[in-house]
Amino acid sequence: MPNAVTETTSYDVLPYPPLSFPATHLARLAAIGRLFGLPAADPDRARVLELGCGSGINLVAQAQLFPEAEFVGIDSSSTQIDTGVEAAAAAGTDRVRLICGDVAKIGGDFGQFDYIVTHGLFSWVPEPVKDAVLRISRENLKPDGIAYISYNCLPGWRMRGALRDMMLMHTASIKDLRGKVAQGKALIKFLAECCSKDSAYGEFLRQQLQMLTNVDDSYIAHEFLADENDAMYFVDFLKKAAEHRLAYLSDADVSSMVSANLPSQAAQTLRSLNFDLFSTEQYMDFVRNRTFRSTLLCHADREPDRNVEPSRLDTLQVGTFIALKDRARGGKPAVFTNSGGLELIVQEPANAIVFEKVAALGSDSQSVPRFLDEIVAESGAKLPGADAAAKRAFAARVLLQGYLRRMLEFTAGPLVLRTADSPNPEALPLARWQSKNQCLVSSHRLDMHNFDAFMRKLITFCDGTRNRSALIEAMGAALDNKEYQLNENNQPITDPDRARFIIEKLHDNTLENLRQLGLLLPANDRLN
Repeated sequence: MPNAVTETTSYDVLPYPPLSFPATHLARLAAIGRLFGLPAADPDRARVLELGCGSGINLVAQAQLFPEAEFVGIDSSSTQIDTGVEAAAAAGTDRVRLICGDVAKIGGDFGQFDYIVTHGLFSWVPEPVKDAVLRISRENLKPDGIAYISYNCLPGWRMRGALRDMMLMHTASIKDLRGKVAQGKALIKFLAECCSKDSAYGEFLRQQLQMLTNVDDSYIAHEFLADENDAMYFVDFLKKAAEHRLAYLSDADVSSMVSANLPSQAAQTLRSLNFDLFSTEQYMDFVRNRTFRSTLLCHADREPDRNVEPSRLDTLQVGTFIALKDRARGGKPAVFTNSGGLELIVQEPANAIVFEKVAALGSDSQSVPRFLDEIVAESGAKLPGADAAAKRAFAARVLLQGYLRRMLEFTAGPLVLRTADSPNPEALPLARWQSKNQCLVSSHRLDMHNFDAFMRKLITFCDGTRNRSALIEAMGAALDNKEYQLNENNQPITDPDRARFIIEKLHDNTLENLRQLGLLLPANDRLN
């Protein structure tokens, strides 16, 4: 076991907020492995190691969904590890082990893991630690395991790197980290105000200022003012990985690997150049000016098979990123909106039928075989193919197209717990801890939610002991104690009857939101 770290780090002075990261979700990683022919481990029984785990919330959040899996995290910040230990205890899981230690000292005796996650570490450590991360990703990874490594990449980070250089120069004489952050932001504000509003540089500075104004100070401290921040080109990262006998499996966002998702002229030009996969991805980084990558690796002797056959969907679930706006009818295409509000047009009527059923999934997911059986039974006459098997294969290919366009996702198991109606709703224990401590709240998809004071307070009361009436009474008492405030027309509500009416309405809407986000436990269920 690594030696304990006793010295104070910058992450102890300004720790990152406790966060989870959707791209590291085991069900998503396993699905990518299986799509590319790697028999990735079932998340329910996986062993997971996270290097540079921070507070470990990324592991605690997943331990709620996969209570039989085993999670180990290591980080050099005792402050962040202490936070994670507290969160794991509050979440009621004993399947998460968090260690304050030196990542580079992990050896083969540390054990073998199905998934090794390194998020927000690789670019921010010196070369010997980078080599250690890759060594561990080989030595401690099971034969069919998947290693996830994120890093700042070029060319996109080049301009941010220039800002980092300026901020480091400006704050060189300041010892206090919080003072450095304040002065770093002041410098960018000064530059943004002084540069011409009509210049590309001035516009870039204003965009960065807006970004830096809205992020936590810890991000500025560790992204722009840390001793190390080494961005690299994708192909150079792959060379380093190959030196450790690791092979490229995929990007954590598979849709980013598809040139067809670029503007049409760029996609056409890249196809005409007939590059291999790695060169194509590097040139797509050039086109996108990409700043950050999350790369999945596997052992070099486990060559991925990227000729995806529909049969590889048989062990997966399908979930949606889209909502139906206009149904296909009368020769008009179907129109969908994605999570960012962008419209997606589907011209082919048979494809539209498949995507309309995908959109109907809402916040739920469904096994792909069941989805395909149902769509053939419901709409088979409108799908091409001579028989049910051909129609099923067509629908599966449409699902694959939708996955590559990021209209839907595949997962090895459901992302959201199925919630049965319960008279005494119980929010996930981690969500209650996060709400109590004014943190962002992790959903079962691992995305983070910033809830208002009413929603946070209600989550803390949803512990399985209160029915609707008791919850409303508790929320009323909390309002009387000024633990949160209700406003109407920008004025505090002082009339008790009006406050009661608003609380009842907000209670019902909030519980429905919690169900949609998968933040309520199924009835009679308890986490291990």
